[in-house]
Amino acid sequence: MSQFKNLHFRFVILSFLLFVTCASPGFGPRGLLFTKTKIGVFGTGETSKRRVTSCAHSILGFISYGDASFEFLKSRSKIQTVTETNWTTFAILGLYANLCVEISGNE
Repeated sequence: MSQFKNLHFRFVILSFLLFVTCASPGFGPRGLLFTKTKIGVFGTGETSKRRVTSCAHSILGFISYGDASFEFLKSRSKIQTVTETNWTTFAILGLYANLCVEISGNE
């Protein structure tokens, strides 16, 4: 019975080490179990009338999808002058992660 517990413990530790950073947002501080951050990248201090967000996602580091490009955001929102750019990240246990880009600006 002791060997089984020892083997089970090793399996849990090995699994944790293998999957802990498979899906990572890539930017900002990362927590081992959970990450949720907002990072201000650019800001002019001017008021803005429009705000738009787009995200890219990763599952286990095997599947990634989404378009969080600056050009995509500008075209989708009709923003001509960008006044603020932020990144938000979210990750849980290396299983799922996302990086969202949020821009604010005026037409």
